[in-house]
Amino acid sequence: MALGNSGAPLRIRRQTWITRADLKANRDWIYVYGDNVKREGRRGLAREMRGEPNAHAISVSWGPFDPFLPETLQDAKREIAQDLAALAARKAAHIIWPMAGIVPEFLTMPDELYHFLRREARRLLQVADPA
Repeated sequence: MALGNSGAPLRIRRQTWITRADLKANRDWIYVYGDNVKREGRRGLAREMRGEPNAHAISVSWGPFDPFLPETLQDAKREIAQDLAALAARKAAHIIWPMAGIVPEFLTMPDELYHFLRREARRLLQVADPA
């Protein structure tokens, strides 16, 4: 079981609508969002979270409009695993996860990678349905 900084289990909360004001009002909570490896763009939740110290990006594509493809599956798995491990290492007492998940509707992702993301988020953070 993943533990927060107090040694207690992490509390994963779902939030439907997340704004920059939420991040500023709750500095001790970590807010998760799907992002690209390049950490570029201001679309979706990145617009609200990018640059905030309590935001945590999980890679779901190579760049804006540059999806992970079956040919890059192993490299994409490494990026996702690295981002999830970094989130677990933050040892936050509270993690806010977007209600709609971290893979936006407009983005396609190979099924194998989608399942890998779900499995690893469950294993490291006990997030029931992260994608």
